[in-house]
Amino acid sequence: MNNDRIWVLLGKQASGEISREELSELDALLKEHPEETASPEMVAAIWHTPLRETAASANSKTRIWNKVSPQLTSSTSHGIIRRLVAVAAAASLLTAAWGIWQFVRPTAPVLQQLSSAPGGKSKVILPDGSIVWLNHGTQLNYEKNKFGKLHREVTLTGEAFFDIAKNEGLPFIIHAGKVNIRVLGTAFNVKAYTGDSTVSATLVSGKIAVSFHEQTVVLQPKEKLTIPLTRVIPVFRQQHLETDSSGQLPGISWLNNKLAFDNETFGELAVKMHNWYGVTFHFESPGLEQLRFSGIIDTESLEEALKMLQLSRPFNFRINGKEVLVSN
Repeated sequence: MNNDRIWVLLGKQASGEISREELSELDALLKEHPEETASPEMVAAIWHTPLRETAASANSKTRIWNKVSPQLTSSTSHGIIRRLVAVAAAASLLTAAWGIWQFVRPTAPVLQQLSSAPGGKSKVILPDGSIVWLNHGTQLNYEKNKFGKLHREVTLTGEAFFDIAKNEGLPFIIHAGKVNIRVLGTAFNVKAYTGDSTVSATLVSGKIAVSFHEQTVVLQPKEKLTIPLTRVIPVFRQQHLETDSSGQLPGISWLNNKLAFDNETFGELAVKMHNWYGVTFHFESPGLEQLRFSGIIDTESLEEALKMLQLSRPFNFRINGKEVLVSN
């Protein structure tokens, strides 16, 4: 059953020429095809539209008349002819409205999801030419049909480095939980893993505006902004960064396959190592989580990295598949 039959019946209903059997047929069709259901207000508005406002072509009127006329009782009465014309006009209006509705009705967004598994990294190029490096265990989502056309908005969970293609007409916006980052064209890093108590942004070049709870901070190159998520009234921590001996800003060494940490607790480092190696840490006592470490993990295996940490702080460990038990 095509859509024309539904709209013919709707036209007959609007004109008052629908029979009891046809009314039952219409009800069944609308239940079978709920996407074709027109609201009573819409039908009433179309029916009361003056015919002079109808822009239907002669061909469409002929097509509609040919579909409607065989389904009506034959009669030579001028009154019947007048009502048939009214039915055809109603069907024409309703069919035109259906076509417009099909064109403008909202469609479900088609989400494109990009991800990097724990223990791995990936580089992706977005449809607008922007380049994104995804750190371990990161997901990046955007609306496939509208990105680069109506907007440039992505949702980030994890950590990523962005090199944004310039487009002044479509600002690039990153949604990292409740934190929003707006940029026209620049290179920067965002860290927003699920479960982290903070979201941080490190700007390499250009300019970005970071917003959270109606507060907005504009970052300059070589600045890092850390936003606590657990405080009722967040206090932004903005700091200027110095490059290391390789010319790299701290916090984005992962781009060069290096995991850097500076005076971080074992608990904090365990989260980074979980993302780096794809393992989960279990501590025998809370005191072990408070041990602090500084260093860089480069090409070391998990066991080699843990042995390196043992050189500065005493602890024992046991690796069991994807689980690491840390004990005294």
